[in-house]
Amino acid sequence: MKTILKLMVIVSIAATVSTSSYGETIDYIFDLNNAGLVGGPWGKIALTDMNDGTVKFEVDPYEKSFSGVGSNFGIQGFAFNFGNKGRDGNKLSFSNPSGWSGEYDEDNITGYGPYDKFDLEVKGKGSNRQNPLVFFVIPPSDFTISIDDFNTEESTNNYLFAGHIAGFTEGTLTSAKFADPASVPAPVPEPATMLLVGSGLIGLVGYGRKKFRGKR
Repeated sequence: MKTILKLMVIVSIAATVSTSSYGETIDYIFDLNNAGLVGGPWGKIALTDMNDGTVKFEVDPYEKSFSGVGSNFGIQGFAFNFGNKGRDGNKLSFSNPSGWSGEYDEDNITGYGPYDKFDLEVKGKGSNRQNPLVFFVIPPSDFTISIDDFNTEESTNNYLFAGHIAGFTEGTLTSAKFADPASVPAPVPEPATMLLVGSGLIGLVGYGRKKFRGKR
């Protein structure tokens, strides 16, 4: 029994270590577009609370959802909102891919067709599209941020996120704007942690059976 308890403590410590760099993750999808494309979804947006206080965004366009994609297929721009209106969004900074820029302009970010207007935008150029796009939002020293600050505020037309995806082929189309409507899904457990805990529990069951058989 003492040995089993020791193993349970080890599993608990290992699970804690596996989540040391990040916490809760929440996923969204691009299921709307302004070009009349049929099918989808056309991409996924994942927000993650990092333990260093930053929020990680990963915007992954789905190649399989398009009839054809070129070598320069990817995200060219991404717009979202800052729900904590009691804080100065101008103090936020970005860790972006090389050649990309970030901007805060409350309720004034446009360029995403019927899904405007937004508070924040990260964007590149046609020559440096990202697949996937990964960036971090960094808070100043006088306030903190979390994924809840970016998944609750809607654009002026009731959309949480919008993206410009380009480099695909759908008839005569090669780019379009995509969006996620204003709905908040449940948080997604971190897969590595779930796998680690599950493996540890299976190991404990196996160990317990072995000890039980040995005493018979």
